[in-house]
Amino acid sequence: MQSEYLARLSKPVQQLVLEVEEGAGVEINVILDPKQNEGGTTGEGKLAVVISAQSIQLFAPTNGYFPDGAVRHEVLHVRRFHVDGVPKLALADSEKWDKGFSDALGELDNAIEHVVIVPEELQFHSDRRKHWETVMQDVCSTLPNAPEVERPLAVCLHWTFLRHVLPDSPAVEIARSFAKKHALLELADDFADRFKAVAASKEELVRLLFHTFPEIPKNRAALEYINSMTGTCQKPIP
Repeated sequence: MQSEYLARLSKPVQQLVLEVEEGAGVEINVILDPKQNEGGTTGEGKLAVVISAQSIQLFAPTNGYFPDGAVRHEVLHVRRFHVDGVPKLALADSEKWDKGFSDALGELDNAIEHVVIVPEELQFHSDRRKHWETVMQDVCSTLPNAPEVERPLAVCLHWTFLRHVLPDSPAVEIARSFAKKHALLELADDFADRFKAVAASKEELVRLLFHTFPEIPKNRAALEYINSMTGTCQKPIP
């Protein structure tokens, strides 16, 4: 990470950045982008990270928004893929390019990763709880807008995050009420229990996802592993 951005972080986050960069064998390159100035839960914008085998780009607002907790969150994503060797869910190389499906897989992957990453983030940055409370209030309030065919998946993913990351959030009752109304609470509870049981293995988490929701075309997706020395390789969904 460029020295001027590293210097703006607390010592513990600086240390995490340096450790992850060393483990990954790739530097984190901060890129200021006015498109990041909008959105976010504070109105100050948001960060975003793009991770590939040879490049890690951390996009940040041009207005100075670069808080410790948000930076840690993005760097934890980098650590998972580059250092821990965790695969990400991606469009299979054998498939014709499909931006919509590729983006949907990316969002699914993010939802899985957040159940693992956010507890560590909150452990070090209690101020980020407000951010995640706002995020979950927003997603739970939009559950009625989910297409009927996507409703079980949305409920299971949001319920799993709430149960394991924010169990005392006010959003829990919103999600519970919606799940009960659509007879999905038992499915969501079972999914959350099984998720917790296999959380140490991303491969098993993905297997659980496709087993529970066979309507997602498994043959069009793959587990993608990235490494700065060996590049990118894909394996079929187990």
